[in-house]
Amino acid sequence: MLRSVRSVIAAALLGLWACGGARIDAAGDGAMTPADGGETDAGDAGKSAPDAGADAGLPDAGGADAGPGDAGEADAGPPRADVPAQPCSDSPGDVYVTPNNLPPMTESLRGEVVRCALDVALDLPTVSSEVTAKGITAAMTSAVTLYRIAFRTERGDGSAGVSTARVYLPQAPRPLPMPLILIGHPTVGLADACAPSMDPASNQDLALPWAGLGFAVIVPDYAGLGNEGTQGYLDNRDTAQSLLDGARALRKLLAAGVFSSKILASGFSQGGGATLSAQALFSSYGADGELAGAIVFAPEWPSRLNSFGLVSMLENPTELTIETGISENVVSVLRWYAYFANYFGEADAGDGFPAADRTSISAAVNSLCETPLGGYLQGVAAHVGDTMDPTLRTTLLACVQGSGQGANCVDPGLTAYQFLSANLLNADPQGAPILYVQGLADYVMPAASEAACNLVKLHADGVDPQVCVDALAQHQTVVARNMDFVLGWGQALLGGQPLPSCSSAGMPVCTP
Repeated sequence: MLRSVRSVIAAALLGLWACGGARIDAAGDGAMTPADGGETDAGDAGKSAPDAGADAGLPDAGGADAGPGDAGEADAGPPRADVPAQPCSDSPGDVYVTPNNLPPMTESLRGEVVRCALDVALDLPTVSSEVTAKGITAAMTSAVTLYRIAFRTERGDGSAGVSTARVYLPQAPRPLPMPLILIGHPTVGLADACAPSMDPASNQDLALPWAGLGFAVIVPDYAGLGNEGTQGYLDNRDTAQSLLDGARALRKLLAAGVFSSKILASGFSQGGGATLSAQALFSSYGADGELAGAIVFAPEWPSRLNSFGLVSMLENPTELTIETGISENVVSVLRWYAYFANYFGEADAGDGFPAADRTSISAAVNSLCETPLGGYLQGVAAHVGDTMDPTLRTTLLACVQGSGQGANCVDPGLTAYQFLSANLLNADPQGAPILYVQGLADYVMPAASEAACNLVKLHADGVDPQVCVDALAQHQTVVARNMDFVLGWGQALLGGQPLPSCSSAGMPVCTP
């Protein structure tokens, strides 16, 4: 049944993006840490990862048979951070099938774990080698056991949802109670097979180092990615709420006493945007604990209408897609598919595309991860306007030019304009401090048109982030090149120590 779009937009107004990409090695100096290079992992977009189960050929961690069946042992002594405090008897594949007859959603059920499966165990040499392979030099101290879970959350329109996630539990944890680490992953696409939790090689640079240092970590897939529904791509509330309820889920998964109140959130690209949105919403959403800090790498954050070139694409439909690059077209297609699927219904998910190509583009979105989807779009859409329904484009442009007014500002553009406007969030000046890491060689989230403009928005909101600029970092390398610095910064913040400094030199002015 189609949802009432008007009521959804009205609710969003009352209540008042992030690309991964193919991984490229980059050598050279200029990062904020002595370590150079290495690839940055964004979920290995474009690869359909195999399901990894408990029998992954890796040694068990945490002593004798420390598997899901031993969770009850936590009641016999001090709380344990190396195993869940509830049964984890599901298979990995079951995690992506939501149980039937869940009780009606309430605030107390946010983060409720409804599926749990043992995934793989990584011994300390394996953890160290995987982190080192990314160019990260921090010395790992713990073996890590990975689990997959599904937990309840609230979607951007206020409806009930379920997000899947990968959980990293250290076998040599920090002294308890310890802070909780929350990770936002980059764009991988909307196809279920692209969900990072399905890929044993995902987030080795973004999440695994924290677990290897003894912290428990959760990386939500965002509701609708990997399971039923459609991920709310570039929906600031939708993705932020998946993150915040992921923190709730990790607290509920482990025994009482494992965690302190502190949460450290970090995200890259789309996940960086979700992290900034989580900072903005943390107090109003009623999340558990205290958001101690927000670390973002080249965030894809819808902070204005022309973020990611949206308005420019509306104004220049005949521009060649090869001139705009792969990322803007992919972002546009994923954005409109997610918007129509979530606010009009799955049957209308392709309504943002030209009528003649709705079936084929929709099929590509549902089968291809980010990088191959970009290649597909450049093959079938020579011009920017070839990826968007012309009536949507012209009516939305009229609304943008008339600030939501005017004779030509009508649906479908009017409702889209109202959603896009309500989607812009204000950062919390009383909220968590922000570390913003940006590469100047980033052509996916460019410093001038994205990072600098995001910083203008943050400053206007009363937030003064610490900005770290890496002159040579590309989008694909900014995490690995700067992760050593970030690990030190995060641990200093959590420990109440002076924060390390970095250079912000070279950040250009905003060119919206």
